[in-house]
Amino acid sequence: MAAFRIAGFSGLVPRLAKQLLGPSQAQIATNCILTSGDLRPRNGPLLIAAPVIDNDIKSMFRMEKDGNEKWLAWDKDVDVARSPIADNVDRRFYYTGDGEPRVSNYDTATAGVGPYPSGCFVLGVSPPVTAASVSATGGTGADVTRAYVYTFVTPWGEESAPSPASTLATGKESGATWALTGLDTAPPNSGTVTAAVKDTPSAGYVEITLDTVFGLREGETLTFAAVAGMTDINETFTLESVDSATNKVTIILSTTQTYTSGGTWMRQAPHNTASMNKRIYRTLTTSSGTEYHYVVTISAITTTYDDTASDETVALGEVLPSTTWLMPPADMKGIIIMANGIACGFFGNEICFSEPFKPYAWPTAYRQTYDQDIVAIGVIGTTLVGMTKGNPFTITGVEPVTMGGGMEKMGVAWPCMAKRGVASFAFGVGYPAPQGLVIAGVSTDIVTKDLFTQKEWAELNPDTFIAASADNRYYCGYTVDDSSLMFVIDKAESASFIKVNQKITAIWADPWTGKLYVAADKKIYHWEGDVGTKLSYEWKSKKFITAPPINYGAAKIDADFDMTEAEQSGASSSQDAIIAANQALMTSGETNDGLADQYLGEYEIGGDAMEALPPLSIDSLQFQLWADGQLKHTKQVTNTRAFRLPGGYKADNVEVVLSGNVKVTGVVLAETMDGLKQA
Repeated sequence: MAAFRIAGFSGLVPRLAKQLLGPSQAQIATNCILTSGDLRPRNGPLLIAAPVIDNDIKSMFRMEKDGNEKWLAWDKDVDVARSPIADNVDRRFYYTGDGEPRVSNYDTATAGVGPYPSGCFVLGVSPPVTAASVSATGGTGADVTRAYVYTFVTPWGEESAPSPASTLATGKESGATWALTGLDTAPPNSGTVTAAVKDTPSAGYVEITLDTVFGLREGETLTFAAVAGMTDINETFTLESVDSATNKVTIILSTTQTYTSGGTWMRQAPHNTASMNKRIYRTLTTSSGTEYHYVVTISAITTTYDDTASDETVALGEVLPSTTWLMPPADMKGIIIMANGIACGFFGNEICFSEPFKPYAWPTAYRQTYDQDIVAIGVIGTTLVGMTKGNPFTITGVEPVTMGGGMEKMGVAWPCMAKRGVASFAFGVGYPAPQGLVIAGVSTDIVTKDLFTQKEWAELNPDTFIAASADNRYYCGYTVDDSSLMFVIDKAESASFIKVNQKITAIWADPWTGKLYVAADKKIYHWEGDVGTKLSYEWKSKKFITAPPINYGAAKIDADFDMTEAEQSGASSSQDAIIAANQALMTSGETNDGLADQYLGEYEIGGDAMEALPPLSIDSLQFQLWADGQLKHTKQVTNTRAFRLPGGYKADNVEVVLSGNVKVTGVVLAETMDGLKQA
């Protein structure tokens, strides 16, 4: 007597024909959790924040300080890295992708009512550009010669590269006064426009003359305002070039207008100049050679200083540490922090490394060049994984100065198709390639090769992937035929591909809490955070083949129809919150349900802005039996008792479909009720 049991539910294997799937594998697996072998519904997403933002959220980051939480959100691809410095009480962080590389902290980024980040500074410290003028008077003893340099230091202790060295000055070795003049003040964050010429240096460009370009770089962003005549300039632009000799910058702009007068400019990412200081260093010859030693710290607004310190005192001062500490390139992106405190980023085909635990200092000597353009980078401990338009590579090292010796090009052409589809795991960095999901690291492989052929993988449009890792699973949003969906892949489990009916625009895993967050409709949700709301799943079995054809006349489903106390409490809380929100919409008259108002077409007929109430019980389970491709029976199941199936036919293949929000541990089909006991 024929009978079979489905137990140990698992996910999709798109590369296999439906009749060749394993007994527990699925043709459809949507909105379900299968990690324990049971078929369980996913929790609904829990609304966490609704940031002030005009467009869809593409990147997000959670800030927390003293028990307060704020969310940062961007409508572009932005990478954020928390500061590796010790005792980071101000919650400093660094980010790229929103103009030039930037730095901020909790108080600066969350000032005001939003949007956040509401404030930032440019990452790195622009160095002085003017050498000090030095003259010596008075004193006794033999003649000595000295040179001086000076640096800028932000209130956060970040030090710039030094100014050009002064010309050598000669004075007496004891008791002389060495007068330094002409020291630069801090670079400005705003100024005035004095001229603008269209189609210069070529068509489609505008050349703008400023009062100063000190501290400006190609690739940085300025906002222009109050320009008369050529009013098209009164927007935010990226600088295409900066000429310090003429104080001219160029932007990309096609305009027919002519400049007449006035105008101001302001940096989008200002220099951190409030309470900025200068450190002065002078040459001193010791047994180690001639080096610049620290002399004194003065305010950045001071342009002169009289040095009377003896060589014995200066010999105790720190040797100039920042000779090579440049700002990161203005077009650098992908910032990430390695386990050894080294910050990394990339532009074009170059990898950049910072000084350890100094993400503001990026020596050019630490840069590494690859022979292919870089798409994204990831980190596993002290190993950087580079994903490119061709072969991936790794760079391993403890000190940035030795990183070059640790570069290894992988011998496989697995190009990265989507920067936002990259996710870091404990065992490697995952990214979408044309061949499948690649995990690159200590060992590199296509982990989806047993799930997909290249054809089925391509149907997911890997170039649209946006992904994050949580619990060492790959959570990914993708777009097919203008529809946005999600899927989950678990490398540790076979047949672990599961789809989720969830439209998202961003996804992010919080490295502090391990929680996964998604963005949809300009709101941020804790993924599966609403324990009181269960998504309705659908799971369709393989096609079971029988010979000869038979009629399955009985079925039994092992399921759990009871909610836990936490689920009941969560469901009640969710209902109360939605009822309160809906009541507020009705009170304010903002249900948007009028047939003649501006929201016509945004909701279905009879629909409105109010949210549907979640069920207060888990009570939905539908069973379907398909035979020879035809639906033979549908039943709403409310308990674990066996039930009869219709007769009058025989088939050599059957499929089972389960949908609902009830945990299912097994399904049994047999020809008779007694036959169920034999399965």
